[in-house]
Amino acid sequence: MQLPLHVLFLCTGNSCRSIIGEALATCRGDGRLQGLSAGSHPTGQVNPNALAVLGRHGIVPEAPASKSMEDLAGERIDLVISVCDAAAGESCPLWLEPTPRVHWGLPDPADAKGTPEEIAPAFEATFQALAERVERLAALDLASLEPEALVAACREIHADAGRA
Repeated sequence: MQLPLHVLFLCTGNSCRSIIGEALATCRGDGRLQGLSAGSHPTGQVNPNALAVLGRHGIVPEAPASKSMEDLAGERIDLVISVCDAAAGESCPLWLEPTPRVHWGLPDPADAKGTPEEIAPAFEATFQALAERVERLAALDLASLEPEALVAACREIHADAGRA
């Protein structure tokens, strides 16, 4: 695969999980990953709590925006990672291009209710879950992986994280 690997984080609203994934891939991907994000029904705004958790970890995304999958027409995309929570009945967007795809389902921190102090841990948990997965993805020998092996490795990364 050509480096940096262009990774699209895809979910429904493109306001939290996919935004965090995009920022982590770009900022913690060690130059080996370039993050992108989009949604099937974007909210049109980035959740301020997603930006706050990134900021607490020293990550300041360049120009975060809640955008549609159609906004990425013509972009090079090497891997699509959906992050919607199918276990919670969330419908995952379907990427129709012939691009390697994997699912890293995570609960939506935007569903957290309460005071800012009560909501922050949900965003922290999402950040930590994605950070672990992105760092493990970046550590792979990406240049030598064929698409099928990349998908298998990403599935293993997600399964291993779920056992921790």
